[in-house]
Amino acid sequence: MDKPHISLCMIVRNEEELLPKCLRSVQRIVDEIIIVDTGSTDETVAIAKNFGAKVVQMPWRDSFAAARNRSFDEAAGDWILWLDADEEMDVDEADKLKELLTRDTVRDQGIEGIQFVFCNYLEGGGVEYSHLLRMVRNRPHYRFEGRIHEQLLPNMLKFNPELKLGQADIHVYHYGYLFENISRKNKIERNISLLLQAIPEQPEHALYQYHLGVQLFRVKDYEGALRQFNVFLDRAANPRLGGVANAYKYKLVTLAKMGRYHDLVHDSAQGIALFPGFTDLYHLEAIGFEGLGEIDRAIDSLRKALSIGPAEEGYPSMAGHGTYLTYRDLGQLYASTGNSKNADLYLTLASLTGGATRITFKEEPDV
Repeated sequence: MDKPHISLCMIVRNEEELLPKCLRSVQRIVDEIIIVDTGSTDETVAIAKNFGAKVVQMPWRDSFAAARNRSFDEAAGDWILWLDADEEMDVDEADKLKELLTRDTVRDQGIEGIQFVFCNYLEGGGVEYSHLLRMVRNRPHYRFEGRIHEQLLPNMLKFNPELKLGQADIHVYHYGYLFENISRKNKIERNISLLLQAIPEQPEHALYQYHLGVQLFRVKDYEGALRQFNVFLDRAANPRLGGVANAYKYKLVTLAKMGRYHDLVHDSAQGIALFPGFTDLYHLEAIGFEGLGEIDRAIDSLRKALSIGPAEEGYPSMAGHGTYLTYRDLGQLYASTGNSKNADLYLTLASLTGGATRITFKEEPDV
């Protein structure tokens, strides 16, 4: 089978600092670059053209979906890959992508989209892993919807209810959660404004409440964030609905920030009952028990996390939960009780454990 052609589609505005690194990470594997620029006043357009990109100028219409779809309209490749300027694909792994797309499994099982492993870098040095759809076959009816946090999968499912997605062990590094990148373009204020427009326009999309909660959390409006997470979770009767596990985690982190440890313990138990393989929830439960002075129960929560290991695929999990961060937290808890033997054991394990591309397929996409 001939190697498929890949179109890279991006929307940008004033991204001269980040864009070169993003484009360099994929320039060897993409056959064309489509850049929709929504009004840059810096060197973004010149940088894009230096990489051979086709640049399309489009006025900003307060809609990420409109801009994304404009970039898709220009794509001529067999597959469309989309990235943001604050993301970059692992260069070594990217070289294997075209070979993956030619595998018989992709053709025989009718794979229509590929998910990648996203490494989200957080303030304080943490890394959270998630799996996101970022490549689809180039079909005219695969288009985004939503003013912000635009979604492609709902439209894909309308045309193909039996849709199958592939999951590639190819990493994309995302730096947009680092505060300096968020504040650089007043992203939080922009996102809150767009979400407040989108919620009355599409009241059936409960995910907007979750996303608004995330933005309010980032500006430390914890009461407002908690209200939005509760609204979303009350509306999300189906635990498989996208964002439910994420919302439980954010809600628990918010309760921890507020020092509401009784609620944190109670709601952690609810989340764990729904998502027993989500290691991060046991860590948050431990924070609640520690805040209540129940150190033995906090230790028990972390030992459960250790027995599970890293979270199951699909959960937005912190790197090290279930392994070295769990050892570290256990060591610190044991040290607080005066148990130096166990403290030394787990802290030593933490120091020792801190630290081939494959593709698998799912029968059903996460929705």
